[in-house]
Amino acid sequence: MRGPLAVDLRSIEVPLSDLFLDPNNPRFVGSEWVYIPDHDAIREDIQKTTSERLFSDHEVDKLKSIMEYNGYLPIDRVVVRQISDSQFIVLEGNRRICAAKSINGFSDTGDQLPSAILDSFKLIPCLLYEGANEASDASWIFQGLRHISGISEWPAFNKAKLIVEQMESRDLTFTEVGKGFGLSAFGAAQWVRGYYAFQQAKDETEFGRYIDEKIYPFFQELFGRSSIALKEWLRWSEDDKKFLDAANLNEFVSWFYPVELAEDGDGVDREPSKAEVSEAWSRRRISKRDDLRSITYLIQKSSKNWMEFRSGTDIDKSYNRALLDELEHDRDEDKNAVEKFFSVLHEADKQLQNTPLSVLSDDANKKRLNDILESLRQTEEKIRGFLK
Repeated sequence: MRGPLAVDLRSIEVPLSDLFLDPNNPRFVGSEWVYIPDHDAIREDIQKTTSERLFSDHEVDKLKSIMEYNGYLPIDRVVVRQISDSQFIVLEGNRRICAAKSINGFSDTGDQLPSAILDSFKLIPCLLYEGANEASDASWIFQGLRHISGISEWPAFNKAKLIVEQMESRDLTFTEVGKGFGLSAFGAAQWVRGYYAFQQAKDETEFGRYIDEKIYPFFQELFGRSSIALKEWLRWSEDDKKFLDAANLNEFVSWFYPVELAEDGDGVDREPSKAEVSEAWSRRRISKRDDLRSITYLIQKSSKNWMEFRSGTDIDKSYNRALLDELEHDRDEDKNAVEKFFSVLHEADKQLQNTPLSVLSDDANKKRLNDILESLRQTEEKIRGFLK
């Protein structure tokens, strides 16, 4: 029986230049995979190919951007195995090392990186694997531990809270805070605005006492490019970092908590229990983020179905009705376009039959008319070809 993996690992620091990407990375393995031995793995052309593959298929460019902003953060140590006195193959952490090796001293905007950032890449904290497993087996073991059991994913609300705290405590712009987390300025803004909107709903709506973090993704979706009309209906103010239409915000939140209020023995509204609130959430009118895009469509395209949804009609039914109405409208538009086409042709024929003498007696006008008639003749020949 194999002993604990921990005894086969030893802490070391390795110069970045002595670390080599693993061309046998389990990420790359497919039905046509052929094992590359160590003496070939460290060749410059093999390393270049491995790096290009990581960049093209595994979002290393995003990781590179984060490193250019934060430097190399040894939160998780790279796992390596030694193949010579000064050469180490990476078992776990290939994306990080690939990103680190690609940094050339300048950011993607052309700005020179601070020396403190560059200094963080000189020595990389590593765990040296000294076990008896074959090299190929070792890669699978360490990547399996990390990517199969995996790192627990943070809930969306927790991610947003961290971004907001970093932005506020360090007085960062959307672009700056985004770089620190591998986000675009628009992406960072979407997380941050969603957080502020969530807090407003919790603090200012009558349903605030029911709200918890599971509703946050819907507020984040409000600030996506496909929900602009709904955001405008709520009247978002960038200066105030809140929605200005309190009534519409209250209505929006009510779609998620259709709580049925009951009275106690004294005729006073009774606060619903936790179980009743949970049950109401399970009956929410908006069940998925894509529903907000459907609502945006209703606002933009079908005021009738938008009002029907607000009156209680199911979102899918309202959306499908709106789509059907638009199809019928398009059919009517096509029919009208055909009638307009023939009407224009009849009118043109009528005008030609009654060509004014002033056109026929003026050389310049006769030339213009000839040009138009020649163009009509050519068009007629093409159309008749289709009619045969």
